[in-house]
Amino acid sequence: MNKLFIPLFAILLLIPASCVDLEYDQPPAGGQDPNLPVNITIAELKSRHSLEEYEEITDDAILSGLVVSDDTEGNFFKQLVIQDATGGIEMRIEMSDLHNVYPVGRKVYVKAKGLWLGDYNGLIQLGAGQGVDNQGDPELLRIPESLVAQYIIPATYGNTVTPKTLNVDQLTLSDVSTLVRFENVQFVSADAGQTYADAVLKQTTNREIEDCSKKRLIVRTSGYASFAGDITPSLNGVIEGVLSVFGDVYQLTIRDLDDVAMPNERCTTGGGQVTNISAIRQLFTGTLALLPAGSIKGVVISDYQSLSVDGRNLYIQDATGGIAIRFKDPHSFPLGSELTLDYSGDTLKEFHGLLQISGVSNGDGFQSGTPGDVSPRIATINDVLSNAQTWESTLVKLDSVTLTSGGGTYEGEVIVEDATGSMLLFTRPQASFSSTALPTGKVSLTAIVSEYDAPQLIIRNLTDVEGGGSTGGGDDLDEDFTGLSDNIDISLSGWANIPVKGTRKWRSQVDGGNTYA
Repeated sequence: MNKLFIPLFAILLLIPASCVDLEYDQPPAGGQDPNLPVNITIAELKSRHSLEEYEEITDDAILSGLVVSDDTEGNFFKQLVIQDATGGIEMRIEMSDLHNVYPVGRKVYVKAKGLWLGDYNGLIQLGAGQGVDNQGDPELLRIPESLVAQYIIPATYGNTVTPKTLNVDQLTLSDVSTLVRFENVQFVSADAGQTYADAVLKQTTNREIEDCSKKRLIVRTSGYASFAGDITPSLNGVIEGVLSVFGDVYQLTIRDLDDVAMPNERCTTGGGQVTNISAIRQLFTGTLALLPAGSIKGVVISDYQSLSVDGRNLYIQDATGGIAIRFKDPHSFPLGSELTLDYSGDTLKEFHGLLQISGVSNGDGFQSGTPGDVSPRIATINDVLSNAQTWESTLVKLDSVTLTSGGGTYEGEVIVEDATGSMLLFTRPQASFSSTALPTGKVSLTAIVSEYDAPQLIIRNLTDVEGGGSTGGGDDLDEDFTGLSDNIDISLSGWANIPVKGTRKWRSQVDGGNTYA
């Protein structure tokens, strides 16, 4: 991918008296070539270097190459990367705005005599000599700006630089410091839809891309890049950049956002097809089974934010049914989001009778669409008990039911009863609404059909309960908060402290001897 470079005299020649199209798809090649006698390739020069050593170039070595780096957008800093047919090398230069003289596609000659070879954790570089950094560690010095013209001779510009198309898992050291291209890749789900880097704290950030076989590569972006705060694509496509290495880990550095084009449907990592949930449930034959390559897509019907389910658990439903998911780590897929989940190689098993896909990596889940909704099935309690296995991990709505428990709150086991029968509703003690008093009278209840040795219901939050009355006797509430300390979460007998939005609860405040919420 070539960058636009138009010298000043060309810009002046293009200023018209009337409107014309000034855009170019490809800058024309131009400039003069001094035709210096090249006597060494980049690969041959790099072969002179031993890792963690420094070697001065004492012979009249002259090499040439095309510029592939671009510091216009700030993702390269005082670095000039050039390549020839044999490989590429990074030059350390004490000079900013290198693109003004050395744009992408410019041919340059390097008179290497007097320069030094070194490396930064395996990345071979060309610089001005051996020195020490601020921590006293040895480093390769940058070529002073005053000496750049002595070593680097610019030639023609606008030359085509064609990136080499590679596979993520087939990289070699000969590809380092060259322009490369990866097709049919995507940012991993954890990095898709995130900023390229931390533009606020100016911190360099590593994101990862993957191919459809889950092979991954780091994309490294400076916090000073102009696009650091831009959002990474959520779809699939192409990415280009300059390949680097750190130790034995390969990294890709893009020049600007033109190096990224991902407009295609996200691929199913693992190579399988999208399968409906009902078909996955039918694969279970009563014993633990490893799933083949593939994925499911559905709507998240559980609410991890209310803590009504464990942070590693999730319920997902499509038009054919639902299933529980057990992640390896706490997830952050919100209620109502459309989720695509790669289950390749994961385990299908029952936990106390609840069928679940287990051992799922968080990176295998991808929020693939806009927030959606699943309309609950209208049912009676008898309907739920009669169809518990078929309706497991799906939403139901029960009308005209009553809720009772020994403690009078949602915590633990609550009996749900209608004219056709009764069953249990279970609420974790950690749920944000667990200490809320149960409503009186008849209510409508939306819940997930689950199981723990027997069928049970789970509500996501208090919006799943409609109607009914409140307990507590009269219509008046009187509380002066006497005795509470300043700036603590309020905890009073008979009161439930519920964070209505976010996680902030009501707190006590003391001012001038008065205590209030």
